[in-house]
Amino acid sequence: MKDTLLDLTAEWAGLLMGSLADAGVTDVVVSPGSRSTPFVLAAVRHSEGQGQGRLRLVDVIDERSAGFYALGRAKATGRPCLLVCTSGSAGAHYLPAVIEAGLSHTPLIVLTADRPLELQECGAPQTIDQLKLFGDHVRGFFELGGPEGDPTALAGLRRAVAQAVARSRHPVPGAVHLNVRARKPLEPRPAASEEERALARRVRAVRGTPIATFHPPRLEPSPEALDDLERACREARRGLIVCGPAPLGQAEARPLLLRLAARTGFPLCVEATSQLRFGVAPFHEDGEAQAALCDGFDALFAVEAFRRQHAADVVLQFGGTPTSGGWERYLAAGGTTRRLVVNPYGWSDPHSSATAMIQAEVTSTVRALLGRLEERGPNQRDERGQAHRARWGERFRAANREAWRVIDELVTAPESLGEAQVARAVVASVPREGVLAVGNSLPIRMVDRYAPARLGTCRVWSQRGANGIDGLVSGAAGVAASGCPTTLLLGDVSLLHDLGGLAVAARATGPLVIVVVQNRGGRIFEQLPLVSTGLPEVAAALPHFTTPHEVSFGAAAALFGIAYHRVETLADLDQALGVAQARQGCSLLEAVVPPHGAAALDAALRERLSGALTTAGLLSPLVPLADDEVAS
Repeated sequence: MKDTLLDLTAEWAGLLMGSLADAGVTDVVVSPGSRSTPFVLAAVRHSEGQGQGRLRLVDVIDERSAGFYALGRAKATGRPCLLVCTSGSAGAHYLPAVIEAGLSHTPLIVLTADRPLELQECGAPQTIDQLKLFGDHVRGFFELGGPEGDPTALAGLRRAVAQAVARSRHPVPGAVHLNVRARKPLEPRPAASEEERALARRVRAVRGTPIATFHPPRLEPSPEALDDLERACREARRGLIVCGPAPLGQAEARPLLLRLAARTGFPLCVEATSQLRFGVAPFHEDGEAQAALCDGFDALFAVEAFRRQHAADVVLQFGGTPTSGGWERYLAAGGTTRRLVVNPYGWSDPHSSATAMIQAEVTSTVRALLGRLEERGPNQRDERGQAHRARWGERFRAANREAWRVIDELVTAPESLGEAQVARAVVASVPREGVLAVGNSLPIRMVDRYAPARLGTCRVWSQRGANGIDGLVSGAAGVAASGCPTTLLLGDVSLLHDLGGLAVAARATGPLVIVVVQNRGGRIFEQLPLVSTGLPEVAAALPHFTTPHEVSFGAAAALFGIAYHRVETLADLDQALGVAQARQGCSLLEAVVPPHGAAALDAALRERLSGALTTAGLLSPLVPLADDEVAS
């Protein structure tokens, strides 16, 4: 039937889907429904193996899960993924993923089928007002209307599609909403009259015309921004580089940031989601000082005395706002005089303390800044501050070593399995070229605090836009569908939020390892200030926050045909991880840990690390430079 001239609705839907493919869309996630029939069939006609095939289709029953699956796929590939659903409340279930796409700057196209205008506001089934359904959470809304055979309208449809895909990528990546209407009959049929055949030929003629190619600009730093960065690097005596959440592609900035840290003498604080923590190697070349890598900064800044005595005069922040609670307290202390934030999108300054916001790509900015520093060499002030910066860097190296010594002792001492041991074991199991997917709430903090930097090429996927715990399984399944061996660490409440995601995770053809930390509830709330109030009514209300449960996930795994292992010891976890990483398909490992272990471990870490830093002489104030040492 693909060579037969079809009715206007079918041909118009074909033009729409063909235009999306021409504009660069390759992945389509479909949720079932009737009103979307013409558009799904058109996507099938343009799918792989269908002659015109450029689209890859995946079916996900639940729109909420579908949204996060598409989001994970888009984050992994960097290309907009297309969502297609029927009319009515179906599209509303995309909202959480649309919000995350906007806040994490991930390109996404949402196509909602809709009823014709004459069925609005009259009690027609599955009919709601879909105009601007997602409000300001999308980068753009296009009401494409229904099939129309006018040549100008057809050319406009093709242009609107090119615009929509472009807007999902620039100026700020995010979701774009297309609303399309169709009248019955929705099923394709051959063009019956000469008029219908003429319309079909007209649509196909437009389909063969070129579509506008969109070339987004690169976000290069301005000369003024580089001046500001260079000045800060040369004038600082106690500088820090901190790297927050970043997309998977920012792993290419690793060697440049290490060189910048070595050149400036600024300690390099890297969190798990920065793409720098797992895959860094010490930089040492031609006698140049090695970068002071500080992967234990979350634990160090949790110690009040260390925060107070190690206030920086300059901070260079690359990427989004760091997850670390210790870093948040460090900034709140107010000791830092200058903080320059480099991030291509958004305004990453929830503390309202940044002195410069530089909207540019991290890699190109660091490369340009290095070029200036290396070409011009040190100035007089820079040379006179070298000794002080060297002492500053060595202090952080020593403190970082002490932090990991204490952490290692704490984590390896207990025989029972805890959140920290699970986090370390999971990180260590991720294969080279694999992706570590980290859930929000407690798991990402456990990885940040207890999993040290490791060599390799592991990238980290997260949903640090809205920082929600929803859609994590579906999102990780989307990452795995891009061909990367994927390992997801998440909490039990997060898995309960996305049990439906196991349906699409079960389709994984490569390794997809899901490790759920089973601690009977949301234990992150036991570490919040809420608990420290000591008020009886708070203690009585705490279960409403921690939501304790008695769910075990073996039956859920069996429902979807997923390999399942329940582990209660570190040895069993290591063995199960080895088996799961070696097999094709999805595995679910349920790691059972004590309910209150994380809070107790964090308290013990702060106390023991404070004592260890005091004993090592790392909490004594740094000797400041004399005035004549820093004079220009």
